[in-house]
Amino acid sequence: MGTFNTKKTIYASPRLIAEMGERIATEFRNEGFEVELCQLMSDGCDISITKGGIFKAVMGMRSALKVSLMPQGDNILFDASVGIFGQQAIPTIISMFVWWPVLITQIWGMVNQAKLDDKALAIAEQVAAAHNAAARYQAPYAAPQQPQPAQGARFCTNCGTPLLPQAKFCPECGTKQ
Repeated sequence: MGTFNTKKTIYASPRLIAEMGERIATEFRNEGFEVELCQLMSDGCDISITKGGIFKAVMGMRSALKVSLMPQGDNILFDASVGIFGQQAIPTIISMFVWWPVLITQIWGMVNQAKLDDKALAIAEQVAAAHNAAARYQAPYAAPQQPQPAQGARFCTNCGTPLLPQAKFCPECGTKQ
């Protein structure tokens, strides 16, 4: 996926958008991120995910991710962008002129943030896959029942092939009957 933006069509019903949004929000909250989930009038949702205080923002290690889940016909458009420019433009300029060694932490922060969109996409795809698998599930395969032989029917004593009433030898294996 791209470093700062990920767009992908998820082949699942748009009815799953709310569940996907909740699942993404829950997963990131469980990891200590601040999450703001907003249901949109268009049946989509926006999720803002941040982590880190003012110190991390100055150091360029603050995480920021915006995820949008929007209906797109019978599918869902996943759009995630890392807030690299809005969250780190000022710290990057400061660090370039004043504390150039801090630039290393800036780069590390960008690398870690690039993974956030992939994680959000993986969560959304898990929800879609679970629902798609449930929709495809059918009752276990039942073997067709063998036809019951007619009254007085004969079978080869060696291989079980059905025999004509007047047969003296099995047409399959040749065993005398």
